[in-house]
Amino acid sequence: MERIVKEKSISKVFAKYIICFCITNILFIAITIFLYGLAFNAHIMYPANYFEQKIESNRDKISKEESIDELIPDRCFYSLYDFNGNVLSGNMTNEKAKDVWQVVENNKINVGNYYYKVIPRKEDICIVAYEIKPSFVNPILNKYIPDPEMFIYIVVLIIFVVEILIFANMFKKRIKKEMKFLLETTKKIQMENLDFEVTYSRIAEINDIIKSLDIMKSELKNSLNDKWEMERIQKEQTAAMAHDIKTPLTIIKGNAELIDEGKLSDEEYKFTQNILTEVENMEGYIKTLIEIMTCDKEMKLKKKTINFDKFICEVINQAESMCVNKKISFETRRGHIPEVIEADKYALKRAIGNVISNAVEYTPIDGKIIFSVCEDSEKIVITIENSGREFTKEELTSASQKFYRGDKSRNSKSHYGMGLYISRKMIEKHGGVMVLENSDILGGAKITYYLHKR
Repeated sequence: MERIVKEKSISKVFAKYIICFCITNILFIAITIFLYGLAFNAHIMYPANYFEQKIESNRDKISKEESIDELIPDRCFYSLYDFNGNVLSGNMTNEKAKDVWQVVENNKINVGNYYYKVIPRKEDICIVAYEIKPSFVNPILNKYIPDPEMFIYIVVLIIFVVEILIFANMFKKRIKKEMKFLLETTKKIQMENLDFEVTYSRIAEINDIIKSLDIMKSELKNSLNDKWEMERIQKEQTAAMAHDIKTPLTIIKGNAELIDEGKLSDEEYKFTQNILTEVENMEGYIKTLIEIMTCDKEMKLKKKTINFDKFICEVINQAESMCVNKKISFETRRGHIPEVIEADKYALKRAIGNVISNAVEYTPIDGKIIFSVCEDSEKIVITIENSGREFTKEELTSASQKFYRGDKSRNSKSHYGMGLYISRKMIEKHGGVMVLENSDILGGAKITYYLHKR
């Protein structure tokens, strides 16, 4: 198929997202720097050396005037000492003031975040402690965000992480969107829906896989078409042969019956009966074979509106007559059912009848069969369960398959695993489901049909 979309390699797609990520970060950093500068110009924030400059501008006044409380900037600390280092006054604690004197005596200008200015006076010495860092002019902001630089670093880090998550999610969605074409193709092939044109994505690596699947799809389609055509021919030949065999069997049976009407010795009578028995077996085999051919074809159901209550009564009457010879107790449990349904009456009766017949065959003499029918909000539920041996683990998964012959069928030469298979096919053609289970009530087998009401 000709590609009508422009494709890119996954590395180019990834590089595009990386470039966008980097550009976004650069823009954000530029905006942050701009706003940072704007905050200083608009007097929202003090620059880092604001208090140092303020102290220097007031140095002469601090050194000369007696009262200096008004000359010391807010958020700065000071202490006055005599020339021997004794604390005279200030807004530092006495202990802190002594520590500051020791620092200055050791010719240090800072400890930790604080820097110290020594201002000699006539009768004493003033030492002012201050920090070199930006701060908010507004005291409330300064109280809750005492370090704007650290706050900005944290905000930048959070935004950086958020950007990574956003771009990673965008990249994931892009890849997921392009992968959708690949998943749709594989799903259709898995379902053996091979009559479709593949749709290509906009990523080269994904398209390479889709192209390989397209080639595989074409090869598989050709292979399956050949297989289906061969199977169709074989079925037609088998069906034709089955019909052809019926003619000589009819002749053999007719001749054997004519011979049987004459005077025969005991040995001749035995041989004649053997011929008639085997002819009947052959007729059963051919009938089963023809049923297989008929069931495997796309049979069109003749659905009509049928009286469901009347239909169930007919099924029950038929089932009760099947149970008479083996003295089987047939119990009916009827819940609320719809008055009418859309169905092929004869196909549905055949499906249910096959299961009841199967239940009768494997229920022991004086055993029991329970037939239940009811409805829920969406479906009609029909259940047939019988006493006797339950399904084996293998039979639960395979008993409704064509030609399956488990332990239950080995006792009957005429049983070729077709009853449950045909029933399942009929129910499926009605849009329903057949489920095989074991009965908790009777200890034997249990088969349930789930049918749509319409």
